[in-house]
Amino acid sequence: MGVLQGLQDSATHAPGLTLVTPSGRRVGPLRLGRPRGDDVEIARADLAAILRSAVEDQAYFIFGDEVTALEQDEAGVDVSFLRSPRMRFDLVVGADGLHSSVREMVFGPEQDLVHPLGLYIATMSLGRPAADPASVVMYNRPGRSLTVHPVNGTAGAGFIFRAPPHPKAAYRDIRVQKQVVLNAYGVTDWAVPELTDLRGQVEGADDLYFDAISRVQLPHWSRGRVTLLGDAASCVSLFGDGSSLAMSGAFTLAEALADDPNRLAAALKRYETHHRKAATSRQWGYSLAAAWLVPATQAGLTARNLSGALLPH
Repeated sequence: MGVLQGLQDSATHAPGLTLVTPSGRRVGPLRLGRPRGDDVEIARADLAAILRSAVEDQAYFIFGDEVTALEQDEAGVDVSFLRSPRMRFDLVVGADGLHSSVREMVFGPEQDLVHPLGLYIATMSLGRPAADPASVVMYNRPGRSLTVHPVNGTAGAGFIFRAPPHPKAAYRDIRVQKQVVLNAYGVTDWAVPELTDLRGQVEGADDLYFDAISRVQLPHWSRGRVTLLGDAASCVSLFGDGSSLAMSGAFTLAEALADDPNRLAAALKRYETHHRKAATSRQWGYSLAAAWLVPATQAGLTARNLSGALLPH
């Protein structure tokens, strides 16, 4: 796709993972090693900027708008927007995330297709260097983890926690999202050097990312001239796999369309047959990874820390 070098130039590098017990004892750093082959760890904002710059001379962008209706026939799809004029396309690709409005319009309501797994994730920039620039540092309490990543000189915080389901409005309103995070973390003294004012830093964050870790289950990803891609089609990721799967899926879709441009249904079926295997295989390790990252009980947390002490340092 011509973007790998840019991704590598902006990649984060943190060779170690350090666990901090509730008593403040540090376990590690555990050896993470460098990414293998073409694996790249990169911040969301850097990834978005690189992808946009790669296609800005070839694609037409509309910002600050949303799709409100889709009407398709055998020859194309009429798309209505909240603010922009109505347009017609040969193909609509719903790559609009876990809470996809395209999916809801064409395939059915979210509550029938998206199944929350009881975990939530939030991230934000801390605007300052990490206290430990060589290690990802993870603090835990039962059912909650708080991770500080050194990124590239400006630390980022990651919150992964267990909680009951939240209303759909929580995924559209950043004020509600911040309150959900504070409800989970604001009552505990985490003793994190980079988060001396957790409440104030969360409330003041202008780049908070928040979502539920959920499983999307659809019998088919395409209907007529509308298809789904990325988290809109399949989702369960804890380590950035959503972005990886979306990009590899986009490449698979493009190849299928280029190889069979006059038979859209056949191309979309080929895309799904090939890419569904990759998406399904990525979901298998979710439960094990979640149990290790966010033990639900104090006993589980103690066992995790003891197992961490046995791993290579």
